[in-house]
Amino acid sequence: MIFGVLSDIHDNLPLLEAAIKRFSDEKAEALVFCGDFCSPFAAKMLAESGLRVHAVFGNNDGDRFHIQKVCSGYSNMQFYGEYIGDLDSQLQLGGLKIGVSHYPFYAKTMIKTGWYDCVFFGHSHEAEKQKFGNALLLNPGEVAGVFGKSTIGIVDAANRSSAIIDL
Repeated sequence: MIFGVLSDIHDNLPLLEAAIKRFSDEKAEALVFCGDFCSPFAAKMLAESGLRVHAVFGNNDGDRFHIQKVCSGYSNMQFYGEYIGDLDSQLQLGGLKIGVSHYPFYAKTMIKTGWYDCVFFGHSHEAEKQKFGNALLLNPGEVAGVFGKSTIGIVDAANRSSAIIDL
């Protein structure tokens, strides 16, 4: 299974559209979103991609209730609140156990537990990829292109590989 990882859209719809196209080109079956849609219309555009989306909220997602309401008609869009990763409700994609937080501190704490095959985060707007034993810690960077280039992540669960891709 191939899935995409993205974060920090900050309402940049043209770059979000480019990211969705790239995920489609890569044959991604699902997306993991690490927070900061900012406005409901960015979340809706992600929901309209047709891909299964597993999303956490970030610090710039002002009206979370409205974001969820706008996306409520899309069965492919699932919101998890602040993070993904309780042992009782871990996200699994392609057989990988996944943890997600918007914030680097929490993600780096999560990866050290040994509960996950992958932990994803955003917030810093800087792409980062590290291994902790056999586990992957990945920040896909920012879709928005606010502080630098626009980047996303791709994970191939079958061969446990990953890449950060420039848009």
